[in-house]
Amino acid sequence: MTETVEKLARLRAYIKARKLDGVVLVSRANFAWLSGGGDNHVIAQSERGVGALVVTAKQALLIANRIEAERLGHEEPLSAFTVKSFPWTQPLSDGLAKLLPEGKFASDDHDATGLPNLPADFVQEVRASLTENEVRRYKALGRDCSLVIETVARQIAKGDSEHQIEADMARHLIARGIQPHVLLVAADQRIERYRHPTPTANHLRNAAMMVICGQRGGLIANLTRLIHFGPIAPDLLARHEAVLRIESALWEATVPGATFGEALKAGISQYKTEGHAKEWELHHQGGPTGYSGRDFMATPDEKRTVLLHQAVAWNPSITGTKSEDTFITEAKGRTMITAGTPDWPTMTVKGAAGSFTRPGFLIR
Repeated sequence: MTETVEKLARLRAYIKARKLDGVVLVSRANFAWLSGGGDNHVIAQSERGVGALVVTAKQALLIANRIEAERLGHEEPLSAFTVKSFPWTQPLSDGLAKLLPEGKFASDDHDATGLPNLPADFVQEVRASLTENEVRRYKALGRDCSLVIETVARQIAKGDSEHQIEADMARHLIARGIQPHVLLVAADQRIERYRHPTPTANHLRNAAMMVICGQRGGLIANLTRLIHFGPIAPDLLARHEAVLRIESALWEATVPGATFGEALKAGISQYKTEGHAKEWELHHQGGPTGYSGRDFMATPDEKRTVLLHQAVAWNPSITGTKSEDTFITEAKGRTMITAGTPDWPTMTVKGAAGSFTRPGFLIR
């Protein structure tokens, strides 16, 4: 069974269960998911694509204006879809009104389609559990993102601006067909002051934190790495070890069937054990990922459950340090997709069920 055929079957079961006649998918994330890695974007900063995938019990259509329809039909993996177009002078909603079969439809973008929004459970119920093909693509993406961040970390020098570091990461990513979904860089005091440090003209003196959320084929790999010029203060090293123990608690609790709220509470408990009880309140701790940076941010009262073969990225932080990688849940344990190369410095911490070897600071 091909990936798209498998997903069409999954989607049609959802349509039937929700008493719909069909769905219309416009977002770049859902287009990539259903097509098996296709891309319907023109504007890089928009989450809305330029063509819609329409699925009913018997039909699978690509509906786009005449500027985009031929290109999408020829260059994207859409062999399972029949292409239909409408004049570029009309908005997508008018094209859909003319070309959709009759029935009750829902969409992932009401503003673009004029249709009711899909039920809130769509992503978790239909998209979140990855197929074998997706896992293979995700592993390749994770390896490439790890290689990029490590390459740049070894090449940057004192005096480089955060913008320069951002540009170096973007150049290496784009050369590998990876879109920079999120790039964060903090040098020196900005690591301690800000948990979401968008790059600035600030120049590196002693330390840097680099974050990549890289997107290819719709999937997004998330990881953070830290570098330091010269010896690290014992207090900072102790805080990083504490972050890794918190991360290990989050990982061990992220098992199929548990809720994301339960997993987060395990991390919050470890924050308290480490003597940093309030630090988790200063930044979100992550959650399920895949075709979004995070499908949703896990909160203590989150009732949605961890699925088998679901991508997850936790990102615990204590002032001055952070740890983040992306993994895929398995029946037992997890598959790490952003582990990086063997020569990146590591630290080993003990969790409740075993030891975890995690990225440390790269000392320059």
